Amino acid sequence: IPGELVHASLCVGKSDDGSPFEVAEMLGVGYRRSDFYDICHEADRVVILRCKDWDDEYVSKVIETCLSFEGVDYDVKFQLGIKTLYCSELIVASDPEKRLQVSYADLIGLNRPYISPMGIYKAKNVDVVWDSQNS
Repeated sequence: IPGELVHASLCVGKSDDGSPFEVAEMLGVGYRRSDFYDICHEADRVVILRCKDWDDEYVSKVIETCLSFEGVDYDVKFQLGIKTLYCSELIVASDPEKRLQVSYADLIGLNRPYISPMGIYKAKNVDVVWDSQNS
């Protein structure tokens, strides 16, 4: 999705806690298990966000939901729903209580609601933990 940030993924573990992978993401090939290195290696800019309304207990639900999407195909039509998902839609679909207050603004002129990486970045209840642009 064009914009200042062009991809989104969800941290689902840390390598030092024994997790088999750290990041879940949707790519053209579908759901992919990745490591933080993969994300950094393939991106010009990496931003880590934290939702203020996701406590530790709820984060476990978000991760469990996200992991349940393994095997889901990539949504080439960018239509909201869970039969197929695109990158930023995976984040929203993983939030079962819709606590993340994302923006569905039409930033690129599709003339319909969608969630973009910038829509997540502009969520009312996220903090920027780290931005590689500022490092």
